[in-house]
Amino acid sequence: MEKPVIGIIGGKGKMGKYFTEFFERNGYSVIISDKQTKLTNRQVAKKADVVIISVPIDKTEEVIREVAPHIKKSGLLMDLTSFKVFPMEAMKKTKASYLGCHPLFGPTAPIEGQLAILCPGKGKKWFNWLKDLLAKNKVIVRELPAKKHDEFMAYIQALTHFSDIALVDALRKSKIPIQKFISYESPVYRLELDMIGRILNQDPNLYANIQIQNPSSSKVIKSFIKSCEELAKTIDQKNIKGNTDIFKKCAKYLDGFCKTAMEESDKLLSYLNLIPELPTTSDKPKGDIAVLGPKNTYSDMALKNYRPKIKPDYVSSIAEVFELIKKGKVKEGLVPIENSLTGSVRETLDELYHNNIWIEKVISQPIHLALVGIKKVPLSKIQIIYSHPQPLLQSRGFINKHIAKAARIPVASTVAALERVAREKREDSVAIASPFAAKIHGLTVIQDSIEDNKSNTTYFAVLKGNEKSQLKNVVNPPRREKCRKTSIAFNFDKDSPGSLYSVLQSFADNKVNMTKIESRPNSKIPGEYVFYIDFEGNINKPNVKKALGQIKRKVAKLKVLGCY
Repeated sequence: MEKPVIGIIGGKGKMGKYFTEFFERNGYSVIISDKQTKLTNRQVAKKADVVIISVPIDKTEEVIREVAPHIKKSGLLMDLTSFKVFPMEAMKKTKASYLGCHPLFGPTAPIEGQLAILCPGKGKKWFNWLKDLLAKNKVIVRELPAKKHDEFMAYIQALTHFSDIALVDALRKSKIPIQKFISYESPVYRLELDMIGRILNQDPNLYANIQIQNPSSSKVIKSFIKSCEELAKTIDQKNIKGNTDIFKKCAKYLDGFCKTAMEESDKLLSYLNLIPELPTTSDKPKGDIAVLGPKNTYSDMALKNYRPKIKPDYVSSIAEVFELIKKGKVKEGLVPIENSLTGSVRETLDELYHNNIWIEKVISQPIHLALVGIKKVPLSKIQIIYSHPQPLLQSRGFINKHIAKAARIPVASTVAALERVAREKREDSVAIASPFAAKIHGLTVIQDSIEDNKSNTTYFAVLKGNEKSQLKNVVNPPRREKCRKTSIAFNFDKDSPGSLYSVLQSFADNKVNMTKIESRPNSKIPGEYVFYIDFEGNINKPNVKKALGQIKRKVAKLKVLGCY
């Protein structure tokens, strides 16, 4: 079919502009109407093949009734509102095809990987056209009847916004300035405030309409208030058992999502440099070595190959591995430090530089990746790919060649990806993970060995604490006669021409062979860079000692990360 002309009523609004740009990027001609535009709503309705209503919720039904009689019989009428029952009821007046579209994202988000819900109305040809166009742009498309859509949105949107606004209103009524709360925040509380602040930074009329206009909202909100009252009653009565019973029922309802949520939020907290304190309910370690979990990740597989009998303490982030060692709760840790295809793991480098923890040994783990789903399906049917960012990078050649249209959704681990696919039970959703872990989760390998390089290998650092890793202590370092490689990191007081060259000259003058050099921004000091160097040689050897002594005098801080 020839490319239709797109007409957007409300084309000067935020979402109107967003979808104008979207259709133009895809090669469509777009006309718009809005306040003070040359074309009126009716003129756009008559000229366009596809008419999209992108106006405030409380104006949507009125505008649909205005333009519905003027749309071509061969055309399409659709809306972008957060509800679907009342606008689609109004659309029935048109002779054209019609459908409901709800983009579950705002005008600041890139469209790739976002979710859009399509509600069928009349006309399968246009429905498939829009579905295919969105999928081509890597949008995740879900289909729902209008009534079911509104029921879900009452919980997903109306209830969420209601509880967020009520929480801040309670803070406001305390008459304590928000800055006071922020100054004593926990990482999780800060994340919660960030999400609520994001909502309250937007149009209040939009969020009022989302809560008020949905016919299912009132019932859902009343149910929420009842739950609040039941929970509050346990507090008034100091009923610990009643309170914990509700807590346990809620945790049971969330089922496996609790673990996934913990991993994903830990990843986000780590990224934001808001590392939560470890639980203090018990000082006893759960294992002998801290390793990135959950069970059956590549980190876990590397540990089993390295020391199969050791008891692992599975944690959710690289930062937590370092924290456990630093606090003496475990003696060792295992973290990924480099991949043969994608390079160094930045979180590990940052933590090594800022903590008194030593690389004891580096081990290798071959990485073989599989495309995994609930059943075998043609690759053309796949819409969503879940995995840790590293496997997504390590198989991007396969993805770009065979399933380029699929949205790529990064998650905390390959196991989290498998759990998500197993939980969603959708044929069009897959994970990239190890074939071994896939079988354990009861999933099917759709295609094995999808890594771009069959020699793909990840290197893991075995970590220990209580080592003297500052250079001043390296004069009498731990006796490691067998270690052949050393890693160091350093930074300069200020940038000046020739500083790095001078450091490299010390390696050359002392006949020390470097194998790697890279730099990263200092995660603690904005504007400062840290240089990381690997070289051949034992820190006990005279030429290495001499080179490091010279370098120490040329830099602001020098740290030996390990000799192994």
